[in-house]
Amino acid sequence: MRWLWGATGLGLVALFVFAAFWDSRLHPGPELCLIHRAAGISCPGCGLTRAAALLGSGRLAESFAAHPLLLPLGAEVALFWWLWGRRIAAGDRRLERWARPAALGTAALLVAVWIVRLVAGTLPQ
Repeated sequence: MRWLWGATGLGLVALFVFAAFWDSRLHPGPELCLIHRAAGISCPGCGLTRAAALLGSGRLAESFAAHPLLLPLGAEVALFWWLWGRRIAAGDRRLERWARPAALGTAALLVAVWIVRLVAGTLPQ
């Protein structure tokens, strides 16, 4: 199980490094959001990939504009990755206690920010 934990960590770092080399203005890439493709409106997670790419290239203000929750979500992913490692290494049970409330809280926060951006007209296109 430790190999899976390590591979996941390396994969997350690799995704962030890859995102740093992607310029969505030059190469927008395929539209992956099924909600946007079907309904024509951005979902609560739309803009996170662009925000990661902008953050990776050092453009913090543009990253925040693309999606204001990237940094808190990144910190949450890092925390839960670390807790998963503690679970594997030492039997720490905090992951099981915190995972469900954190997932529900994150979903509520994503929807709340989405509603604010929808009303303000700042959803990504």
